[in-house]
Amino acid sequence: MTRPFSALFLAGLTVAVSGICSAGESFPVVHNEPITVRIVGGKDGQPLSRLHLTLIAGYDRVDMREELYREEMLTDAHGQVRLPNQLANLPWLQVWVGKKSLCQEDAPKASFSVELIRRDGLSAPNHCGKVSVEDKPGVFTVFVKGKGAAPPAIARSPIPAPIPITIPAVIVPPPTAAPTTASTIVCCCPYPKAARRRRNARIRAKAALDDLGRCLRSNDSKGPSNKGR
Repeated sequence: MTRPFSALFLAGLTVAVSGICSAGESFPVVHNEPITVRIVGGKDGQPLSRLHLTLIAGYDRVDMREELYREEMLTDAHGQVRLPNQLANLPWLQVWVGKKSLCQEDAPKASFSVELIRRDGLSAPNHCGKVSVEDKPGVFTVFVKGKGAAPPAIARSPIPAPIPITIPAVIVPPPTAAPTTASTIVCCCPYPKAARRRRNARIRAKAALDDLGRCLRSNDSKGPSNKGR
C-alpha cells in the first residue's frame, strides 16, 4: 500500500509543478527574440532621440518597487533601445524617461507584460494626444509629453542665384568752351567800330595834310627859278 501512495504523491507533485511553471512563467525562461523599446512624442508621434531611459524589470511589484533589475540607456537616432537580455527574460517591465513626463496614467504603478510585448507588440496609453502607432511583435512603444524630432526635410533643387545686371556707366564728356561768336570777337577787339572809323579818318586826314604839305613845298621850290628867268 505504501508504494502506490508514494507513486500517486509524486505524480501529483509533478502535475502541480508543471502547472505552476506554465502559469505566467514564474521561473526564468530564456528567450532569444529581441525586444525594442520605442519612445515617441504623444502629440506628433515622432521619435525622440538621445533620451535617457531607466528600464526596470522583475517578477512582481516588490521587484519593481525595489528596482532589483535595472538598466539605464540612451535612445538612438530613431528613438529606440534594445532591451538587455536579462530584462527581456523577466515577466514585467517599466520604462522611465529622463526629463520627460509619460503620457500614461498612474505611471509609477504601471507595469507591462514582457510576454505580450514579445508576442503581439504593445503600446502604453497615450493621454497627451490622439496619436497612435501600429503594434509590432517585439516592440514596446512609450508616449511622452512634448514634440519629437522633426521629419526629414525633402531635398529640393537649390534656387539659382539671380544674375546681376550690369548697367553701363553713362560717360558725361567734360564741358567744352562755347564757340567764339562775332560778338565775342568785337568785344575782344581793342578798338570798337566807331573808334576804328575815327582812327581811319585821322589817318586819311593826316595823309591828305601830308600830301598838301608836299605840294606846297614843291611849289615854293619852283617859284624863285621862274622869277629869275
